[in-house]
Formats: sequence, structure tokens, C-alpha cells
Amino acid sequence: MAPIATELATFRALTFRLSSTATSLLPEHVPAIAASLANCRSLLASAHTSGSKASAEASVAVHKYRALLSTLLQDRTVQGRWAAIVLVKATVEIGGWETLQKSLAWVRGLLAILTKPDPPSSKKLCLITLTRIFCLTREYPTLVREITTPSLPTFIQSSLQIATPKAPASLLQAVFESFNQLLPRHPTIFRSYLKQLQQLLGRTIAPTPSSKLGPEQVSGPKFETASEVSAAARRLYTQLPCCAPKGASNEEWHESFKRTVENVHRVSDRVFRAVVEDWRSSVNNMPSLNSHTSDDEVQDLEPSAMALPPWSGIYAGSERLVSLLRLIKDHLDCATAGPISLNVGLTVDLLSRLLSLTVPSTTGGKAFQTNGARFNNQVTKEERETLWLILPNVHVAAMEILLVLTHRCDASTLAVDVVLLDQLVWVFASEKDTPQIRTACYQTVAQLLMRSGAALSKSSIDSLSTMIRTCCDDILPVELSLVSSKQTQAKANGNSQQQVTTNADSFLRLSKSLKDPIANFSGLQEAARSLLPVVFANIRSQYLSNSVRARLDRTVILVGHKDAMVASLLNPPPSRKCGKPAASILPLLARFRAGEQDVESLLRPRMPVIRTGSQDYNGGEEEEEEEEEEGATQDGEGEDDHFVGHELDSILETANSTNSGGGDAALADPTGVGPEHQALLLSAAPGLNANDGIDTVCLGTGRHEGGLGGKRAQAEDVPSSPAKRVKVNEEGAAPSGSPTTSIPSILTIPTTLAPAITAPLETAVVDFVEPTTSQASPPPAPPAEEQREDSDEDDIVPLVLGQDTDDESD
Repeated sequence: MAPIATELATFRALTFRLSSTATSLLPEHVPAIAASLANCRSLLASAHTSGSKASAEASVAVHKYRALLSTLLQDRTVQGRWAAIVLVKATVEIGGWETLQKSLAWVRGLLAILTKPDPPSSKKLCLITLTRIFCLTREYPTLVREITTPSLPTFIQSSLQIATPKAPASLLQAVFESFNQLLPRHPTIFRSYLKQLQQLLGRTIAPTPSSKLGPEQVSGPKFETASEVSAAARRLYTQLPCCAPKGASNEEWHESFKRTVENVHRVSDRVFRAVVEDWRSSVNNMPSLNSHTSDDEVQDLEPSAMALPPWSGIYAGSERLVSLLRLIKDHLDCATAGPISLNVGLTVDLLSRLLSLTVPSTTGGKAFQTNGARFNNQVTKEERETLWLILPNVHVAAMEILLVLTHRCDASTLAVDVVLLDQLVWVFASEKDTPQIRTACYQTVAQLLMRSGAALSKSSIDSLSTMIRTCCDDILPVELSLVSSKQTQAKANGNSQQQVTTNADSFLRLSKSLKDPIANFSGLQEAARSLLPVVFANIRSQYLSNSVRARLDRTVILVGHKDAMVASLLNPPPSRKCGKPAASILPLLARFRAGEQDVESLLRPRMPVIRTGSQDYNGGEEEEEEEEEEGATQDGEGEDDHFVGHELDSILETANSTNSGGGDAALADPTGVGPEHQALLLSAAPGLNANDGIDTVCLGTGRHEGGLGGKRAQAEDVPSSPAKRVKVNEEGAAPSGSPTTSIPSILTIPTTLAPAITAPLETAVVDFVEPTTSQASPPPAPPAEEQREDSDEDDIVPLVLGQDTDDESD
């Protein structure tokens, strides 16, 4: 494909700028040139043929640019070589396969720069560029065979020569990071340099800068490594098992992991010698040395299987212990070339030992003896107090291992979650004054709760109350008083006072607020805020006490923590007072986060309104068909058989027309009810006697003048509530199998056509007809006034005995 004219013009302009600029000024122009190369992507990535004039011009321009970079790689000045390194990396990443296949000359020039006395910045960029080229050729086996395979041994040798004790930390880190990317892809090439790598990594994976040993007591070079260099070296150390022969990488990884765990126990025996541990290994019989060690200084001068240098001093021992724990974490976290088998019990056993030893919360030996350890009388008090100082760092490293273990093993370690959670609570109660301990505990407990929080017992949840309260305090720290605290005045015999001094500067600038003392720990508040939604979502609401739940809700409201507020709404506290639901924080969430979609979904859920008993829903046609079928069935039984509801409606309309008051007034003349209508009433109540006369008829809903109801009579001016119709069958009697109930002497028949008719009876028993499934939600009847106007258009509607509860029906 012919390149665009504007792209070719841009590329020519970049080439002219690069060739016309003085070599000493190139570093200032290179960033702009590298950024403009992205506009020439198709030009560099296309194969230029000699078929057209435009392709020929593009081919000449690209060739000129590549020749210029090759010349700059061999330039005499450092500035020219530095500019060439940057532009080669940018060109290779943009050009794709067309540029990679012609980059062998550039690779050779970059390898030559590694052997020259260039500054560390140039060598670092050269390492990064070569690593990028080797990684890009991985997708093309032909390029791997032509470029990477012949060039990689030279690159490894040059890099190992650069990694000296005098090398800067940034350059040493670049070497380790480069090897970390290339070794898993080319293990057979690195296998020849495995011994040199092990010696180099042994000096850098677990440095002890606080060691009391002099240079003459340590064999080999001593590296002054930074934390970033040690982290890169540990990641590379975990990749060394990839160099094992085919099929043996799994066993080699397991042996490397086991050696690291054994070294941790070995260092722990010497660092923890100030106490006598009750811990015993459940995996293998490992004798503990801290019960009988009597050396003057904590040290380890014996050679280790990992080729680690010796150390002396408890501070150096703590540094070695923390570094080895982080190496275990990298073993679990870093990717491997194939599947490996992990001994989970070996890791959990180590964590149990480290977390079982905590700092005493109070002074004195008895309080510490309850924590499962005793003091070693052979060790000085100063060393024991130093142990309390370094122990929080050890616990933080152990919690990092636990985080990675739960993440990688997923459900394989659910059985030990409860035990580990108890140990974390134990450590938190003793060392919660350390911000690093609180941060690590919040992160680890949140991970454990997300895995098995719903299965925890109430006792386990109660033990987390202190941690939850402290978490709320970290999110909302107690404000320090701006006014100086009053000096305590000592009194002698209640009269004399001791003179005290006052700082005059404390009265100045009282309006300015003090800074938050934990604001410098950025990870602390982030970990605390991430724990609150987990507590709401993964702990049963009934297991949280009222005070803890109230503290949580107040905290998330004051800080406006949306995720925690949503989790609190989705997991409300149980009702505790007479079944009354607890107060909801939804109004506060709506005020703070009204514009967000998840909050909007809680406020206005888009669900269809389900109406029970409405006549205006979509199933009206089916209901009309059912009513027509019922009418056809009734017509087939007899020509003169009429539906009972029509006769009852006419009776009630007659009674309503004779009532001029319209309230609960009694009708004096009961003769308006004919014999056929009396039979209808008796058919609704089979327990009534036909000889019993209707002495009194009252209009109203539920007004009883006696009986067993025991309800209070309503006032006459209260409007009657709508009631449903009484359904009776065609035979005029209820099924005989229905239960019978004794009713008061006043029989009430509620209806929606007119106020209910109440007839005084001596004794009556009525059988209530239970509605079927299809009658469970009957459509509501229209008001009495509308029914009186359109009584002729009334369809066959079943009558249901009872009070209509659908207040929203039309």
C-alpha cells in the first residue's frame, strides 16, 4: 500500500531535523522526534516495492533514516549514542515486523554500547531497548532464530559484568528486571549462567545493612542494595527453577520454596531467642534453638543452602527474616512456566509460628505468659525490648504472605480461615498502635471475610468488634484540641500548688487546625475504607451488636462512603423492638449521592407495578372469558335459575332507596324485604331459621349491636369502607365441608352496592366459603354511588365475604 503523501513529508522532515541538528544538542530534540514518529506508523510498517514512484521515494526515506540511526549508534559522543538508543526503541515499537527483521545491525550496536564506558543512564536505556527487541521477536520464530538466539548470550555476559557492587541501584535493578522478563522465555540459554546468577542473587535478595560484621569477616563483595533492587532480585530468584531440565521445573520450584521456609525457621530460632516458644511444628520435627542459646550476640555465621552471607546483630537478623518472608510471598505470587504443587501446610505452619508471638500489651511477665510464650532468662532485657520493636515488621510480612496465599489458593485454604482470623485478632489487640499493623490487618481481614465471612460464628464476629471500632476511628480520627491542655497542678495537703511553666507559643494561631497525625500513612485510610463495605456485606447482620452497627452507620454517613452505605442498605439490621424495622439511611444516601445510577436504582426501582384485584390489567380478556363460561354454565342448569347476586343487589338498592339519612340509621319498617329476599338471605347463612323474623335492619359496615365480636361501635358520621361481595354458589348454600363459626345475633352482610344490611337474629351459624386460587385477588367493586347508576350493566361478579384491602384500585 502506497504511503500517504503527508506522512512521507512528515517523515522526511523528521529525518532532516535529526541530520541537521548538532550531536551535542540531540538530547533536547529527541523527545519531540520520538513523539512525531507515531504519525509515521504505516510508513515504517509497510513493505516498500519498486512498482511505483511513491513507494520508491518512501523506501529511500526509510533507508536513509535507518542508516542515520546506525551511524549515531557508533558516534563518538555520548549524546549521539544516547539519542540513537531512544530513537531505536521508538522505531522498533512502531515499525512492527518490517522494522524488526532489519534490526540486527542495531542490536549489535546496542551490545557494543554495553561494553563502553558510557554513563549509567545510557546503559540502562540500552538494557531496556535490547530487552524490548528480544520480547518483540518472541512472536516470530524466524526472528528469534536470526536475532535473539545469537545475541542473547552476549547480552547476558555484558549484563553480569555490569552488575557489580559499584554499579548504581537503578542500573542493577534494570539488569534484574531484564532477566526477569527474558529468563522464562529462554530458559535453555540462561541455564549456562545459572551458577553466576545464584551467586549474584544470594548477595541481593536478603541484604543485612545493619550487620555488625566487618568487610574482612564477609567473603565476597558486599552490595549496597536498595529495597527496589532487592524486590527485583527476589522476583528473579523465583524464576530460576524455569532453567531446570524439561519436566523437572515443578520439583525444582518446590525444593526452592522448601529451602526458603527452612531458612526462615532458622533465622527465627536466633531472632526469637529472647522468649521460649510453645510452638511446635506440625509438618516436620524441627528442633527449636531459642530455648538453649546462650551466645553473647544474635548472629548466624554458618553457610546456608541459599548462599546467603552471614549476619550479626538482632537488627540484621530482623532484616534477613523480613526479606526471606517477602521471598516466600514472591514464590506464591510470581507466575511460573507450568503448574506447580504447593505445600499449603508448610506455609500455614510457618504463619502460625510467626503470628503466635505478639508484643505484650502490658508490662510484666504474667501478661505475656498468657500469650503462649515465656521469657528466656539467658537473654538480656535490652535484646528482649529490641524484639518487641522489630516484631511488628515481621508480622506485616507474614500478613502479606497470608494475603497472597488466600488469593492464589482460593477455596483450598477455607478450612484454616477461622484459625488465622483468630490469630490476626490476637496480633491486632497487642500491636494496634502501629499504623503498619492496622493497615495489614484491615487488608487481610477483608480478604478472609470475603471468602468465609458468612460462615463465621457469632463468637468470631464479636472478637472483631475492637478492630471494627478502630477502623472507624482511623477513617474519622479524633480531632486534636487546638487549645493547650491545662497543666496538672499538684496539690499538697489541698492547699499548696507546684509552680509550672507554660509555652507561650501555644496560644498563637489557635484558628489554624492541626494536621491529621495519620494523614502521612496513605495506605491506612484506604485499607480502612475498603474494610467497611466488606463488613456490611459479608457478616450476618444479627451478629453485629447494636453499638457496633450504629458506629458503622454513623461513620459511613459522616465520611460519605457510598459503597459502604449501599452495602448497609442491602444488609439492614434485624428488627429488635416489637418487630419494628430499623431506621434506614436511604434518605441520607439520596441526599449525598443522588446523581449516581446505583443510588438511583435503589430509590426508584424500575419494576412493573403488580396490582392485586384490579380490573385494568392485561389479563382482563381472560377474566371476561371465564365469566362468560360461568354464565353459560349457569344458563345450562336451568332457564329460570338466576344469579343470586342480582337479587341481593336489588334488595340492597331497595333498602338504600328507603334510607333518607344515608348513614347508620335503623329502618323501622322491615317489611321491605319480601319472602323471596328473606330466602336469599337465609341461603347466604344456612344456620338461620326461616321463622326468625327480621326485626331490625341497620345500614353500615361492621356495626354490631351485640354478639361475640366485642368490637367498639363506630361513630355514625364515619364513612363506611368499601367491602367485597359475598360469593354464594348456585344451590344457595355453602359447601358442607366448610368449618362453622358462631356469630353474634346481628348478622352483617357487607357489600359494595349499598351499606351493609344487619339483621337481628337470636342465634345463627354461618359457613364461610373459602375463595379458590382464581378468586384470591378479585377485582375491586366500584363505589356505591356509581353502582346505583349503572346497576343494569353489572356483569357477573363473584361476591367475596370480607373487607377489601386494595386501597389503590380505581
